[in-house]
Amino acid sequence: MIDLVIGGPDMSGTSTQIGFVIDYLKSLGKKIRDIRGTEIDVLFHAEIFNEYNENYVSLKDFLSDNNISEERKKEFIYKANDLLFGLSEKPDLKIASMLENDITTYINPDKADVWVMEEPVRRGAGQTNRTLEQNRSKFNSQMDPVSATFCHQVYRIDEFYRFRKILREKDKIIIRSRSEESACYQIHDANSLKLGVSKNLYIQLPGNKIAFSFPPTHIFIVCGPENWTKDQFLLTTDDTRLVFEKYRDFRNKRSESRSNLDDHELNIDYQLLVNKRYASKWIDNLYLDACKKYNSKMPEITKFKIFDTKEGIKNKMVAKMKDILRI
Repeated sequence: MIDLVIGGPDMSGTSTQIGFVIDYLKSLGKKIRDIRGTEIDVLFHAEIFNEYNENYVSLKDFLSDNNISEERKKEFIYKANDLLFGLSEKPDLKIASMLENDITTYINPDKADVWVMEEPVRRGAGQTNRTLEQNRSKFNSQMDPVSATFCHQVYRIDEFYRFRKILREKDKIIIRSRSEESACYQIHDANSLKLGVSKNLYIQLPGNKIAFSFPPTHIFIVCGPENWTKDQFLLTTDDTRLVFEKYRDFRNKRSESRSNLDDHELNIDYQLLVNKRYASKWIDNLYLDACKKYNSKMPEITKFKIFDTKEGIKNKMVAKMKDILRI
């Protein structure tokens, strides 16, 4: 069983890096299914929809296939919405899970060798995180790391029992965008996150207790230098090239293709704190404490430089994957 998390501060490129890992696993002949997205995205993989999903990694792939008629696509969307919201009968909220029971719609975990997930999810409490908690200013409110912490831990319970627990038991490969390591965003700091929760509370919340009791086997972290600042240029000691840049410039460059930045991404001091935690031993120590408390195995953490080229990061991640898979 491999449960790999790819994390890092905002704009570190987790989606791109997950793509690197997916492409590599595809090259090995692994069958991949992607359940990132809404309840409809995950419901797409259910057994009752095999006539639609059989040859696709994700609902997005199905909907973007020009060989599939628009009528056929609309047919699936209507059926999925009917199942979720009861368009033609009383609603029963038949969301998907990988357990066969009478209240969820069954997905066979053996459909694939590799399952791709994300945090925050775009369903349940994760939807609340993505819409409200990360964009409080749009609702005339302010960032509330305590509320965000409680929201995050809720969907961890949901996703674990519906999907991740079963996949781990079946020795599948799980690839996740972020996980409970997002504690970097929520735990108290005297200077940059005064309203954050304590580490002890974070570790003990029910969803986080599950997460640390069944932690990732491996974590890939792409981050900047530990002492990254807003305005200073830094030089590496082992290279004559200028490889670090101002965080402001970095953020502006990475956000060029994005129409809106959320409250977290706009807060530079906050982002620098998050990066420092990812880059330092802070994240390692979090897992040491939490895994010791719940008698679980510490994940293997590998860090990559955010200023490396995409190709450089890809090659290093593939090399590490070969090591993990013992190829």
